[in-house]
Amino acid sequence: MGVRDRLLAYYAEELPTRRDRPLGPERTARLTDFTTRCHSEGLGSVLEVGCGAGRDGVALSRSGLRYAGVDLSPVGVALCREEGLTAVVASATSLPFADASVDAAWTMSTLMHLEGDDLDVAVAELGRVVRPGGLLDVGLWGADTAQERTDEAGRFFQQRTDDEVVALLGTVGTVESLTVWDRFADGGHYQCARVRIAG
Repeated sequence: MGVRDRLLAYYAEELPTRRDRPLGPERTARLTDFTTRCHSEGLGSVLEVGCGAGRDGVALSRSGLRYAGVDLSPVGVALCREEGLTAVVASATSLPFADASVDAAWTMSTLMHLEGDDLDVAVAELGRVVRPGGLLDVGLWGADTAQERTDEAGRFFQQRTDDEVVALLGTVGTVESLTVWDRFADGGHYQCARVRIAG
């Protein structure tokens, strides 16, 4: 079973149990800050890449943003639609949206599952669909030393260093901030970056 099939199998079982799980204080604070910034700047539409069970999507939609989500998992898309969200099955490396068609994008804990150069392709796709001057918030599990690993559940992770993430995101705009939390003894940590898409 390949990386993609293992991810689909894992999330088909896991996502229905995730719907009611709390987001946690850091993620909640980041989500609130993102929606506040979007509204203050008149950014009305948001695309979520990796919409999962719809936890972030519900919050983004309820804040008044026009929401659309994509996920590789048909189970996740079905759960989002049950919540009344607009969601479609699609890959982060081939987003079914026109150039500069959304004001902002949000993707948390998704892109680090991509193999090889697919992470670079996904970032380029986000830079393509978000309009110039729009915002992009990206959250990834990273590490002090770049590595690839597979966890006990069979999920693949490509973890890049903070500098590598900043350099990659800088290819589509200006990285305004990089916040790190949940640092572990092995150097693993969560990276959350905000990017202003180039005009």
